[in-house]
Amino acid sequence: MNILLLNAGSSSLKATLMDSKEGKPLATGLADWAGTVTRYRYAGPDGAERSEDVPWKGHAAAVERFVHDLTRAEPVALPDLARLAAVGHRVVHGGQFTSSVQITPDVRSRLSALVDLAPLHNPPSLETLVAAEKVLPGVPHIAVFDTAFHATLPPQAYTYAVPESWTRDWGIRRYGFHGLSHAYCARRAAEMLGRPADDLRLVICHLGHGCSAAAVRGGKSVDTTMGFTPLDGLVMATRSGSIDPGAVLHVQKRHGLTAEQVETALNRQSGLLGLSGVSADMRQVLSAAGAGNDRARLALEVYTHRVRQAIGALAATLGGIDALVFTAGVGEHSGEVRKRICAGLEFLGLDLDADTNATSRTDADIAARGSRGRILIIATREDVTMLREVVQVLGAK
Repeated sequence: MNILLLNAGSSSLKATLMDSKEGKPLATGLADWAGTVTRYRYAGPDGAERSEDVPWKGHAAAVERFVHDLTRAEPVALPDLARLAAVGHRVVHGGQFTSSVQITPDVRSRLSALVDLAPLHNPPSLETLVAAEKVLPGVPHIAVFDTAFHATLPPQAYTYAVPESWTRDWGIRRYGFHGLSHAYCARRAAEMLGRPADDLRLVICHLGHGCSAAAVRGGKSVDTTMGFTPLDGLVMATRSGSIDPGAVLHVQKRHGLTAEQVETALNRQSGLLGLSGVSADMRQVLSAAGAGNDRARLALEVYTHRVRQAIGALAATLGGIDALVFTAGVGEHSGEVRKRICAGLEFLGLDLDADTNATSRTDADIAARGSRGRILIIATREDVTMLREVVQVLGAK
């Protein structure tokens, strides 16, 4: 079966056509309009990548262009749309959905009601869905949720100490996110270590534009740093991570900020950007810190402190740690950030090999030879997890 996978960001769309039998990409595309111009990349079955700046922007235009290239660009990846078995859509916040589902009018309505819980992510997913259904009618569309992997959280991990009616009537609880990435890394770590997933206690740090850490025991999530929304937990590129809710009440009551202004500040103006005043991009923050910028240096210290703190807490939840995993853009590519995070984790049996960390690419073990726990860099493959989920839904029909 050929399956199209669509992963919508706030100002980007990743698309992959995959062969379900081989589990390999047949074509890939990326449209990114975060800057002043939309940059579009496409690679067909021959692997040759073409890049160009295009005059359009938006998820609908990106879907149309990618489907056009799939069916017409030489060499043609999908000569007949009838060969397309399904379209998988990554949806960040699934609310009460605990597994992937085929999208029906009822499911779409329930997803629309979740928009406020993931304002940077769910609206683009819905826009992409509408566009894909228009261009690809009659094909099953499957929602794959970032929250579903964390459906195994026990009550003591997902329950907030708020009035019980908030949880019962309004669904206020910890959901967790980046589940597609955490699920892939849990399986890949077991492969790399040559051990059954059932035997492993893992702390997985997904450090990208968004950041979260998860405790995974026996291949299942038992705790995670993100909460009711993707705003909770670690410091991120533009998101604050955890702060005292009293601070939110204070700026509203004493300084007159509206709920919308607070939401914008915490989602788009905080994190690395707010701390450093330089950039939301870790590479630029590192460069500025190295050049002596005090705010950038503090941003780096706060960021790594929070991650190290989370690793310790999650290791305590697991009762020990067999491996620490770094993944996503920062986790995979910044040896400096990994070094700063691992400094002081020797008490957990995690000893970093400085030379290996500085030179390794993914997928690699960067722990010192005598380290009791292993430290892994894994290139996350959310598309592989999405493919697995879509195939499972199709098989259950």
